[in-house]
Amino acid sequence: MSGPQSHDFLIRTCLNWFFVNPIFLSFEIISINIILDFHFDINEVSLLGGSIMAVFSFIYFFLDFSPITPIQSFLMLGAAISEFILSFGSYDSSRYWIISVLVIFQILVGFSYYRRSPVLVSNNGISIHEKSFAKKNITVEVKVKTVGAFFGFGDIILHHGDRKYIVSGVYQPIEVRRILIEDYGVKLHPQHSTWGGTLIPFIAFLIILLFANLAIFYTTYCYFDEISASFRIFVGLISMIIFGLILVNLRIPRLRTNPASDLLHLDIINTGTWTQIFKKTDNLVVKQLFRCGWGHNDYRDHRAPVIGSKICGKWNPLALVLMHNVMLLYQMIGIHRRMIYEHEIKAIPRTYIASKPYRYVQEYVAKPLTSENIPVDIVEQFMQLNRDLERCGLHIDDIHAGNVRLTENGEIRIVDGELYTDGEMFVKNVLVKAIDNRVDSVQPVLGCNRIIRWVDHRLSVDEIVTQNRQIIFESSG
Repeated sequence: MSGPQSHDFLIRTCLNWFFVNPIFLSFEIISINIILDFHFDINEVSLLGGSIMAVFSFIYFFLDFSPITPIQSFLMLGAAISEFILSFGSYDSSRYWIISVLVIFQILVGFSYYRRSPVLVSNNGISIHEKSFAKKNITVEVKVKTVGAFFGFGDIILHHGDRKYIVSGVYQPIEVRRILIEDYGVKLHPQHSTWGGTLIPFIAFLIILLFANLAIFYTTYCYFDEISASFRIFVGLISMIIFGLILVNLRIPRLRTNPASDLLHLDIINTGTWTQIFKKTDNLVVKQLFRCGWGHNDYRDHRAPVIGSKICGKWNPLALVLMHNVMLLYQMIGIHRRMIYEHEIKAIPRTYIASKPYRYVQEYVAKPLTSENIPVDIVEQFMQLNRDLERCGLHIDDIHAGNVRLTENGEIRIVDGELYTDGEMFVKNVLVKAIDNRVDSVQPVLGCNRIIRWVDHRLSVDEIVTQNRQIIFESSG
């Protein structure tokens, strides 16, 4: 931590949040009204219109986008109840006025929160809504939800005893937390990931794919309505399979320019399975993840419904592009989690998101782990890492020897490997074993159940430890 700061630090909601949250919510409300009007001819108050708004309010409340979500949901529920009451009247009433008033109130609530959001941090303390608190009594955590991550903002949560103050829509919230902890001495609030992590959107994606296939089946089944039901089912299944195979084998062009083209003037330190690593400074490296067709191109050992070559190049099957991009997405989620939990998991080097997609900057740890320089307490260090991961509700994956490096003091640093929640880890292991023929199985590293390696051709940490013990035994003999 640095010394006292010469200036105050302001935490506030960014303007992007105002457009993404209350303005976009208003747009959704208007869109629902337009759909009811033009597609269902519902332009007067009705039980159906009120029911749809009530359901939407409950869904929005469950999603919990920000501290004002309960108020926003209550306003929508109030509009739905108003529509219910008016629908029982003896005269027709237009939904226009209810929707107009609802939208105006949503914007007013959002603007009021945006205006009152700033939190002032100084050497003397923290001012929240005109109340001052000593920094020693405040802890800070950060949360970035899926929608906010696309726009670069998230939540800063300040805890004071049993109370918590949430500032939503903070731009680069992880960097803001770093400043609070390292420059102003605010204590870290323990964070723990949810069990499911990204499983809900992942399952939703699979459900969308399933319904798309069922739509093809149902369309074909209904089209051949003059033949027997059993034959229609058979034709529907065949049509679904053929259409699916055609779709996933459509050839998609790769990016025209190598994503790492602006880094090629730097020294290449290493080329990994998924990344090219460039030396930025003596203390930092830049890591560029390969895009489909520019690296990690050989999918011959993967089970995928591809007709023809499984080696990517200038034109690639849609199935491999989707597979590649899903894996890239989870790698970036892992990078994001490295930043969130960097103060709680010591073995994770400092990481920063770069300005270009699928690129990040990381603290440079120069010394590789070998059987000659292995720390005497390496097992204890891995056990401590395992405890840190358990406390945070995470697992770290693909930890072979090449992903473990050492500081000058002999402390381990995990420079690569994805972070998964408990639920994600279970699903990921099932998928890897089912899809990737290169992986025989997965095993814990040095007996640590939350640090996992894939059993493949790469040198493992366990093998290096065994080699080191043999060297010690032979030298002592």
